[in-house]
Amino acid sequence: MTAASNRAAEVSVDLVDWEDPDATRLRDAQQVELRDLYGDDDIGHGMTGESIVAMVLVRVGGVPAACGALRDVSDQQGAGVGELKRLYVLPTYRGRGLSRLVVADLEVRARAIGFVRLILETGVLQPEAIGLYLTSGYLPIENFGEYAAEAASRCFAKDLHATPRRSTATRDAAGTTAPPDDDLPTRVRHAVTLRAVGWDDPDAVRLRRAMFDEENLPRYPELGQAIERRGGYAAHDASEGTGALTTLIADVDGEPVACVTLRAAGPGVGDHAGELKKVFVRNQARGLGLARTLLAEVEVEARARGLHRLVLHTGRRQPEAMTLYMSSGYRPVPLYPPHVGDALAMCFAKDL
Repeated sequence: MTAASNRAAEVSVDLVDWEDPDATRLRDAQQVELRDLYGDDDIGHGMTGESIVAMVLVRVGGVPAACGALRDVSDQQGAGVGELKRLYVLPTYRGRGLSRLVVADLEVRARAIGFVRLILETGVLQPEAIGLYLTSGYLPIENFGEYAAEAASRCFAKDLHATPRRSTATRDAAGTTAPPDDDLPTRVRHAVTLRAVGWDDPDAVRLRRAMFDEENLPRYPELGQAIERRGGYAAHDASEGTGALTTLIADVDGEPVACVTLRAAGPGVGDHAGELKKVFVRNQARGLGLARTLLAEVEVEARARGLHRLVLHTGRRQPEAMTLYMSSGYRPVPLYPPHVGDALAMCFAKDL
């Protein structure tokens, strides 16, 4: 390898001043891109270096390629809280992991400063950014500060000193959760069966109602109010079944406890696409891997029907659902109809 090619491969991350000319050019380029994307200036486009505690610049072969900043917002968001700002990678340098490098570097600096929590904002038309943050351990939170009333904003947070809890349980090939090895003599096995039914199947109807009562209403009380204004739950449920192709139900020891529906995707999603609806597992059956099993089976059904892509939507108050979808190969996408403009929606897709 020549000296020139060696230099071209060099990547450096440097702490620079907020007013550094290269960092300024990158921030300006980001604002132009956001303006083109959203048709208006970014809410915080006039941000200055006030409260910025770190500005980092990534150079590739000596060329400025990416940047990111860390701002102290403890006076607004609580002691020990910092905010990630101006994370940007020039288009010609994307796909090289530079954004992840910037996030990791800023987290190290944040810990050294004494921050215990980082927050950030991005937009619904930036699915790659949403995917980056979700896979970097950031979880959705309610919109904060100047973004509180902004329907196109999505906010995330990460506790820097949180220690992930590791399960000591194991799962057998059938999806049965088993206790730790020292408890193996008391392992409880469950009989899990899957069956395909129609949208109006009584068990499917009961499971969807349980999902509405146990999951949706507690997390989204505003949803209940909106549904009542549109004619009540029965009318809402009937409309959700429009275009339903099949519903899969999981029975555990003969009791229906989980479901998913595959329906034809509506306009604006693309040809040969299906949509997943009502992915739900009742509380008493969680930990058995049923959601993942249902996703795998419904994907087989989708392929058999000639579908090439699956889309789904969830709410931003369901981080565990997003974790499931991301780990199952789904990636964030811009909001699709009828969720465009929905301040609570998060949309995902997977090519089959």
